[in-house]
Amino acid sequence: RTLMQRLRQILAIIGIILLVGMYVLTIFAAVFDNTKTMSYLTASIAATILVPFTLWLLNIMIQNKKKDQDEKKEH
Repeated sequence: RTLMQRLRQILAIIGIILLVGMYVLTIFAAVFDNTKTMSYLTASIAATILVPFTLWLLNIMIQNKKKDQDEKKEH
């Protein structure tokens, strides 16, 4: 595996951990009737959108960097 593939995998795992953590926190807050449940729910909804979008942007940046490196090797 190349370094770029490993980086993508690591970023994906971090994204999964962040999302699962937010969902678990929200569920626990709801079950235990925490006063901040709505704040956690809002953060979870935002993370559901922002984390994959951020990972997508990072993936595009990684692809562009790889293309640049490949072009430099050809010349």
